[in-house]
Amino acid sequence: MLLMLAIVTFGLVTYVVPFPETLSHEARATLGVAAFAIIVWMTQAVSQGLSGLIIVFLLAISGATDLNGALVGYSNSSLWLIVIGFIMAGAMEKSQLSKRIALALVRVAGGSPIKIYWAVAAVLAVLTFLVPSITARTLLMIPIILGIGKAFEAEQGNSNIVKALLFIVAMSGTMMSIGVLTGHVGNPITAGLIEGATGEAVSWSEWFKIGGLPAFSLAAISVFIIQKMWKPEVGTLESAGTYVHRELAAMGPITRDEKYTAVVFVATLLLWATDSFHGFAVGVIGLLSIIFLMLPDIGVMTWKEAQPKVPWDVFVLYGAGLSMGTALTTSGAADWLASTLFSPLNNLSIPIQLIIMIWAITLLQVFFTGGGPKTTALTPIVIAHAVTIGADPRAFALVLGMNMHHQYLLPVSNMPNAVAMGTGEITSRELNKTGAVMSVLGAAFMSLMVVTYWTWIGLV
Repeated sequence: MLLMLAIVTFGLVTYVVPFPETLSHEARATLGVAAFAIIVWMTQAVSQGLSGLIIVFLLAISGATDLNGALVGYSNSSLWLIVIGFIMAGAMEKSQLSKRIALALVRVAGGSPIKIYWAVAAVLAVLTFLVPSITARTLLMIPIILGIGKAFEAEQGNSNIVKALLFIVAMSGTMMSIGVLTGHVGNPITAGLIEGATGEAVSWSEWFKIGGLPAFSLAAISVFIIQKMWKPEVGTLESAGTYVHRELAAMGPITRDEKYTAVVFVATLLLWATDSFHGFAVGVIGLLSIIFLMLPDIGVMTWKEAQPKVPWDVFVLYGAGLSMGTALTTSGAADWLASTLFSPLNNLSIPIQLIIMIWAITLLQVFFTGGGPKTTALTPIVIAHAVTIGADPRAFALVLGMNMHHQYLLPVSNMPNAVAMGTGEITSRELNKTGAVMSVLGAAFMSLMVVTYWTWIGLV
């Protein structure tokens, strides 16, 4: 039924709705495809992969673009960062290096619940650079958090400590993802849409310069607030320390695979961080990294082991989304949408426009099941608006792209929320309450960044 609604909406928008005569058929058709996409993404009427295939089909069959144009998103280098990221995350998991790092950092906290809160946050900060997937980082941390809860015999669903740790992983961890190009699946999508619209790539170091300080500062504030919202029910957790020691002992000495993985990841991070000096693209460095991780007799995993680690449905979906974003731009549909939706903002200053749009994007989280789909749907319109008013489209897209990830309110708002809910340790009401606070915090803090940090570095 919902799929039929989306198809009918596509037909109405493409062939029936009376648009201005100046709007080309290509633009109308692309708007029809975009309407279809938003409905299926909001309602989850079909699976992600299938929705991507249908979008490619509709783009080609409706005349929005030709078949090459419908498939152009899959040639975008940023899309391949998603594949690279998940293979790297899989290597971290298989070698168990990420688990050892997490346990070692938690051990430093000793038996203090508050220190454990901050230790988990520190683990996430480190893993944001090492494990290029917020979902993978969440799945890695969940067993450790639940193990800590079992160690001090926490009753399921009644431990503030466990709740706080889950919220830190799901929400503070998502905030950290904002600052690293490879930290969240939506970031390469933003970079890809910018490259498609402007012809200019966004480097790893440029993204980190713009987003790193705001993202990690915001995450630190969120941990402090979660700590206050979910005060520990006990003053010490000596048994948690015992659990961590036992887990580390069971892992034994650091293995050859862990050492090899560590060397590859450190080298990759160094090359990413210095890309503005040596000139090698982020994707090229990432490809070299996964090649070394999968080399026969040397690497830590095979291609057969790597394949299941890649969510190919996400790849198909976002490739289609990038194609749709390109069609929105080249057909003139994004320009028309921008002039229609954002014209009331045209006479306002650039900082005020960005602040209003940050809050609007945050409110729109109730309509999307993740930062990725929201990024794909809205970024082309943001870029078109910037061009219309004579502003820098890169600046608009980067600032607002980094704010697409404020998806904390609902269990379906993003994958970390869904995973946290699946533990049975938190209720929907508790997630709604904490998510609402984090949403307001995220929008307010990033609004402050518009008139401070981003202005100081010349972005705004």
